[in-house]
Amino acid sequence: MRESILLLTIGSLLVQLLAAGCGQEQEPEPQVEAVSAEKPVLNKKRTFKGREYTITPLPPGVRTLGEVRSKALEVLDRVVDREASKVGNAWALAHGILVRGPDFKASDGRRAVDVLVDDYLLAEPLAGAKGLQPYFPKLKGQVRVEPHTDLILKTFVEVGMPLDEPLTSRAGSPTLERLLRSSRMRFVSGSEGSFFADVDDVAWSAQAWCQAVYKGAAPSWRTAAGMTLKVDDVAREQLELIEREYHFIQRARAAGETVEKRRQHIFAHACGGAHLLQGTIACAAVEMPVVDSLESRIKQLIDAYLWRIPLEVSLVDRAVQSSPRLIPILLNQDIKFLGHGLELLAKAELAGLWTPDAEQLVALQGMEDRLLNHVLQLNGIKVYDAEKMTSLSKREHGFQLYLDLVGDACHARLGLQLQERLRVRRGAASAPLIAD
Repeated sequence: MRESILLLTIGSLLVQLLAAGCGQEQEPEPQVEAVSAEKPVLNKKRTFKGREYTITPLPPGVRTLGEVRSKALEVLDRVVDREASKVGNAWALAHGILVRGPDFKASDGRRAVDVLVDDYLLAEPLAGAKGLQPYFPKLKGQVRVEPHTDLILKTFVEVGMPLDEPLTSRAGSPTLERLLRSSRMRFVSGSEGSFFADVDDVAWSAQAWCQAVYKGAAPSWRTAAGMTLKVDDVAREQLELIEREYHFIQRARAAGETVEKRRQHIFAHACGGAHLLQGTIACAAVEMPVVDSLESRIKQLIDAYLWRIPLEVSLVDRAVQSSPRLIPILLNQDIKFLGHGLELLAKAELAGLWTPDAEQLVALQGMEDRLLNHVLQLNGIKVYDAEKMTSLSKREHGFQLYLDLVGDACHARLGLQLQERLRVRRGAASAPLIAD
């Protein structure tokens, strides 16, 4: 953890881009050899295509350190409210609901929930079920709806929508419980003894099912394929899956070694495995699975995630130095890792599964500081401008970067607001009791 704090401190002295363009096509993440915790070499001034940018502890648009947080939050709020509200982007609407709650409004004035249900929900018959069963498809036309199965269902359950009420006020609208039932009936196990058909597509379903059972849904069911499934079995398989995917990191930690990031194991999962860990934490928060040492096993996974901090931030720092033309992508990769991390760590702490010690609290603050600085840097080079984001969204090679910018801004904003909530709670817990 000492290495984490060191690199987070170094990372606060970030590259300020005064005039670097960001219209490049998205390129693959640069591959870097095994990383240690040594301080990256930073030059005072660099040029890109004849334009100069300067390294400074202050990001563009601020005069004092005290302005960083408020201005960065303004930027994130603007991106969430403008981009995640667009009716033509179902995936983004779900992210907006995650941050703002079920009453989040879409750009046309409707609730984002209503847009998703009215414009994107489909239904079809399933074996063993009466009537048509609702579901959100991966695609509807050219619109990405659910790149990850049950992403929208998970969002609806997580933000507290009731299971027994219709999703919208429109006549015939299904209840959330019916959408949940349809989701669980659609489960198909993997081949050759594998429990999950796609190990990178399990976290959203598992989280939704665990949290729904906690709210009163049945703990077991029969799938359309005739398989009897128990939510505790799903949670256990998910826990064992993420432990396998983190095993090489745990081994390196124990041996005092570093690792290479080569898209292997946990690095191959969406958002670096953050959603898989979030799903595992969400199930553990409602005491699923019922296994020995569940809390201890969760804490070990969190320790492994924290151990990744110096690796991840050092990769970005080095790549920024060697590939300045990729700065928008690289800084957003950092926002992705840090934002998701702040979110999942906050959820673990709120659930009572993990309590940061003094050193870890410093690391959490370092994560926030670095993220806030990166947000302002991207804003300073106009990456978040409405015109720039519209341009990216309409280009074949810019669309994925556009989606990353929107989704990662949402997760970053949620992570920051959850951490702020925890700061208030920690302060209340440490305040001295005053007798009446």
